[in-house]
Amino acid sequence: MSDESFTLVSPGYRPQAGRLAFAIGASLVAEMDDDDLAQSWQAAEELTALEAAELSEAAALHLMELLDEGLPAADLSEAVADAAVVFLIAMKRHGIADPKRIPACAVMWNLHAERASVHIAS
Repeated sequence: MSDESFTLVSPGYRPQAGRLAFAIGASLVAEMDDDDLAQSWQAAEELTALEAAELSEAAALHLMELLDEGLPAADLSEAVADAAVVFLIAMKRHGIADPKRIPACAVMWNLHAERASVHIAS
Protein backbone atom coordinates (compact mmCIF):
# COMPACT_ATOMS: atom_id res chain seq x y z
CA MET A 1 0.00 0.00 0.00
CA SER A 2 1.39 3.33 -0.98
CA ASP A 3 -0.52 5.23 1.68
CA GLU A 4 -1.41 3.91 5.12
CA SER A 5 -4.19 6.35 5.97
CA PHE A 6 -7.12 8.22 4.49
CA THR A 7 -9.40 11.04 5.53
CA LEU A 8 -13.14 11.42 5.02
CA VAL A 9 -14.36 15.02 5.26
CA SER A 10 -17.95 16.10 5.77
CA PRO A 11 -19.63 19.51 5.97
CA GLY A 12 -22.04 17.80 8.38
CA TYR A 13 -25.67 16.87 7.97
CA ARG A 14 -27.55 19.47 5.90
CA PRO A 15 -31.21 19.51 6.98
CA GLN A 16 -32.25 21.84 4.16
CA ALA A 17 -30.97 19.29 1.63
CA GLY A 18 -31.94 16.21 3.66
CA ARG A 19 -28.49 14.80 3.00
CA LEU A 20 -25.19 13.92 4.58
CA ALA A 21 -22.29 14.38 2.20
CA PHE A 22 -18.67 13.41 2.65
CA ALA A 23 -15.55 13.46 0.51
CA ILE A 24 -13.35 10.44 0.03
CA GLY A 25 -9.91 11.74 -0.77
CA ALA A 26 -9.69 14.67 -3.16
CA SER A 27 -11.77 13.34 -6.02
CA LEU A 28 -14.93 11.60 -4.82
CA VAL A 29 -17.90 13.12 -3.01
CA ALA A 30 -20.64 10.81 -1.77
CA GLU A 31 -24.07 11.69 -0.40
CA MET A 32 -26.55 9.75 1.67
CA ASP A 33 -30.19 10.82 1.62
CA ASP A 34 -32.35 10.62 4.74
CA ASP A 35 -33.57 7.07 3.99
CA ASP A 36 -30.08 5.65 3.34
CA LEU A 37 -28.72 7.48 6.36
CA ALA A 38 -31.47 6.16 8.65
CA GLN A 39 -31.04 2.58 7.40
CA SER A 40 -27.25 2.67 7.71
CA TRP A 41 -27.40 4.26 11.16
CA GLN A 42 -29.88 1.62 12.36
CA ALA A 43 -27.66 -1.16 11.04
CA ALA A 44 -24.66 0.34 12.86
CA GLU A 45 -26.67 0.58 16.10
CA GLU A 46 -27.42 -3.14 15.98
CA LEU A 47 -23.72 -4.08 15.99
CA THR A 48 -21.83 -5.01 19.13
CA ALA A 49 -18.70 -2.96 19.85
CA LEU A 50 -16.52 -5.84 18.59
CA GLU A 51 -18.60 -6.28 15.42
CA ALA A 52 -18.44 -2.53 14.76
CA ALA A 53 -14.65 -2.51 15.19
CA GLU A 54 -14.19 -5.51 12.91
CA LEU A 55 -16.56 -4.15 10.25
CA SER A 56 -14.95 -0.71 10.34
CA GLU A 57 -11.45 -2.18 9.99
CA ALA A 58 -12.47 -4.46 7.11
CA ALA A 59 -14.20 -1.58 5.29
CA ALA A 60 -11.21 0.72 5.88
CA LEU A 61 -8.72 -1.82 4.56
CA HIS A 62 -10.86 -2.46 1.48
CA LEU A 63 -11.26 1.28 0.89
CA MET A 64 -7.49 1.74 1.13
CA GLU A 65 -7.03 -0.94 -1.55
CA LEU A 66 -9.55 0.80 -3.81
CA LEU A 67 -7.87 4.18 -3.25
CA ASP A 68 -4.48 2.65 -4.06
CA GLU A 69 -5.91 1.30 -7.32
CA GLY A 70 -7.09 4.80 -8.24
CA LEU A 71 -10.81 4.12 -7.76
CA PRO A 72 -11.67 2.51 -11.07
CA ALA A 73 -15.23 3.33 -12.08
CA ALA A 74 -16.52 -0.18 -11.38
CA ASP A 75 -15.53 0.11 -7.73
CA LEU A 76 -17.03 3.51 -6.90
CA SER A 77 -20.12 2.07 -5.23
CA GLU A 78 -17.91 -0.24 -3.13
CA ALA A 79 -15.71 2.69 -2.13
CA VAL A 80 -18.74 4.77 -1.11
CA ALA A 81 -20.21 1.87 0.90
CA ASP A 82 -16.89 1.23 2.68
CA ALA A 83 -16.44 4.92 3.43
CA ALA A 84 -19.98 5.16 4.82
CA VAL A 85 -19.32 2.24 7.17
CA VAL A 86 -16.09 3.78 8.48
CA PHE A 87 -17.64 7.25 8.76
CA LEU A 88 -20.86 6.27 10.54
CA ILE A 89 -19.18 3.87 12.99
CA ALA A 90 -16.64 6.60 13.81
CA MET A 91 -19.49 9.06 14.45
CA LYS A 92 -21.20 6.58 16.81
CA ARG A 93 -17.93 5.92 18.67
CA HIS A 94 -17.45 9.66 19.00
CA GLY A 95 -20.76 9.90 20.83
CA ILE A 96 -23.06 11.22 18.12
CA ALA A 97 -26.52 9.87 19.00
CA ASP A 98 -28.47 11.06 15.95
CA PRO A 99 -27.11 11.05 12.38
CA LYS A 100 -28.97 14.30 11.69
CA ARG A 101 -26.74 15.95 14.31
CA ILE A 102 -23.45 15.06 12.61
CA PRO A 103 -21.37 18.26 12.60
CA ALA A 104 -18.76 19.37 10.10
CA CYS A 105 -15.86 17.01 10.71
CA ALA A 106 -13.03 14.89 9.40
CA VAL A 107 -12.62 11.17 10.08
CA MET A 108 -9.05 9.98 9.74
CA TRP A 109 -8.21 6.28 9.55
CA ASN A 110 -4.66 5.12 10.07
CA LEU A 111 -3.49 1.57 9.38
CA HIS A 112 -1.21 1.51 12.42
CA ALA A 113 -3.88 2.72 14.82
CA GLU A 114 -6.46 0.37 13.23
CA ARG A 115 -9.10 2.85 14.23
CA ALA A 116 -10.65 6.06 13.00
CA SER A 117 -10.14 9.33 14.81
CA VAL A 118 -12.72 12.09 14.58
CA HIS A 119 -11.92 15.78 14.40
CA ILE A 120 -14.89 18.13 14.73
CA ALA A 121 -14.58 21.46 12.93
CA SER A 122 -14.68 24.46 15.23
